[in-house]
Amino acid sequence: MDGRRKGAGTKVERLMEIIVTSLNSAPRVRAILALAVATALMPPMNGQAPSAAGVGPSVGIQNGGDLVGPEDLPLPLAGMLQTMGGRFTSADTGQIQITGTTTDASGARSAQITIQSPGQFAYREGKGRAITFNGTGVLTNSGQASLADEPILESLLAHLPDSVILQAANGGGLRKIASHVRTDDGKTKLYTGPYWTVFEFAPAKRKGFAWGQALQQELFIAVDEKTRLIAEVRMAVKVGKSVQVTQTQFQNWFQQGAQWFPGKVVRLEGGVQTLSFQIQTVSTGPASATATAFQP
Repeated sequence: MDGRRKGAGTKVERLMEIIVTSLNSAPRVRAILALAVATALMPPMNGQAPSAAGVGPSVGIQNGGDLVGPEDLPLPLAGMLQTMGGRFTSADTGQIQITGTTTDASGARSAQITIQSPGQFAYREGKGRAITFNGTGVLTNSGQASLADEPILESLLAHLPDSVILQAANGGGLRKIASHVRTDDGKTKLYTGPYWTVFEFAPAKRKGFAWGQALQQELFIAVDEKTRLIAEVRMAVKVGKSVQVTQTQFQNWFQQGAQWFPGKVVRLEGGVQTLSFQIQTVSTGPASATATAFQP
């Protein structure tokens, strides 16, 4: 015996125990344990541990923190977040910014998308159109979002892989519907892929939001079994005697540094393309503390 009380140990020793445990665990368990290790190894702000008063971002969204913690996500999404690069789990990756070109019936124009943990987002077209969510409400230049804003609000903000993960980190239910799903009509000879695993996700109730609005929608999430990245987010809404299907597809994923991003986002309504966003640049960085960052 070395004289230490039972249960004592250094931070490094505790982390080594987690790492050893993860090596002997199933792959899906390893993913969430890896997230725990990454979180624990996050460097303190300004060389000091955050104080009880909340200096610097804290981990564990469901416990009131600003960053995704190891217990915030269901295992499939925790693994996916690590595949994407583990953003939103450390202070230096609390925000992503994406620039690109939006194309719809109104033509093509440049736009910028910002997504930040624990769940804010903004879409801007220069000094013109803006759609933002500051954590409590969705706003535009003219006030509340309208039907004309829905395609962008859904497909270019709330349904993006990063936003779906942050919605799940804020609570909700996830269940697997099917695996090894083909994307054709089942008649292709010698079909080689892709194959999807499909999940159903229902977000936690948000105060001030009606069910069916963006951030309060039941979603079907299709994950490519080869890349382990989201290939499509789909909604199916019954309208009268018919079902209206909206798909948001994520194509041409690419790696920048340690992070993975979709190269193009495409929205289909009833099988017809109505909106696309071609990504040009991406960046990750610390979350913004500016009050106006997520205001129109």
